[in-house]
Amino acid sequence: DALYLRAHCLYHGEDGYEQDYAAALDNFVQSAEAGNADAAISAGAMLHRGGLGGVIQRDRRRAFELYQEAAELGNVEGWRNLVACYALGEGVPKCERTARYIADTMLKSE
Repeated sequence: DALYLRAHCLYHGEDGYEQDYAAALDNFVQSAEAGNADAAISAGAMLHRGGLGGVIQRDRRRAFELYQEAAELGNVEGWRNLVACYALGEGVPKCERTARYIADTMLKSE
């Protein structure tokens, strides 16, 4: 969708857009709220990592929530990221049992 594409351009500073991480994150989040799973993954990755020149504050809890939104929309990468969050305790309490359960039930066809 248009918000996702604009966010991508803002993130990379392409197609006539100056690089603007804050605006990219805002557009990714808006697109995710409209149901775009790829946008939820992108916003989650930005928040999970943080930094980007000090512009984006790390928020692993919010990143986890965005990955979960993507997973619930059927995005396999969202499920993979949830497994990693549970396995490493990033954004949620560490729970290898939950990570294994998700991997076994949601990613077994991978």
